[in-house]
Amino acid sequence: MPAFSSARLMPAVFGLFLVFVAAAAMHIEARAAGPQAADRKIEFNGRPLDAAGLKIIQSIEQQVGPVPDGRYWYDGRTGAAGLWGGPVAAVIAPGLALGGALPAQASGGGDGRLTGVFVNGRELHPFDVKRLQTVGAVVPGRYNWDSAGNVSLENGQPLFNFFAAVRQSGRGDPFYTKDANNHSSAFVSKGCTAVSGRTRASDESSTYDYYVGC
Repeated sequence: MPAFSSARLMPAVFGLFLVFVAAAAMHIEARAAGPQAADRKIEFNGRPLDAAGLKIIQSIEQQVGPVPDGRYWYDGRTGAAGLWGGPVAAVIAPGLALGGALPAQASGGGDGRLTGVFVNGRELHPFDVKRLQTVGAVVPGRYNWDSAGNVSLENGQPLFNFFAAVRQSGRGDPFYTKDANNHSSAFVSKGCTAVSGRTRASDESSTYDYYVGC
């Protein structure tokens, strides 16, 4: 059975974290003012941000707090984003001018040997696949996913609508997950997202909490 073909799928990856968990490189509650645009060193999809991209980041920061300088990836089709080399850490608006095309190696793979599961050209991180496996089989393959939740094979053959699958599952709202190994948890409900965890699992001083709409 092809991956993502079952209505049992729920928001295991793209609906888990709706804020930049990457921003927890500093204690998020501090919300210290970031450097001026000219001093920023932020890359998306392997490219330094241009002036338009920096304005987008500043707009995001006005809503959720500082986004540290660093390297990130962004899927313009879905709005999924994360630290370069890592899994999905946030879902923001799709279609933003953040970097160039999404590279296959954005989450540490790219040649099919990491997980063999590609979504919009990005080979999924093992953590992404692990999340999906909690609700259904994940078979290696190449898939497209758009902002309306439509999932298809890369050749265009439609499979299902993600949001319809969430509704059919009966578990899409609210959604709660906890990972004791990483000391992290996420709660997603209508109008409210709460994320907590540590930037370093063994370091209690790196604890962060983030709330949006709660």
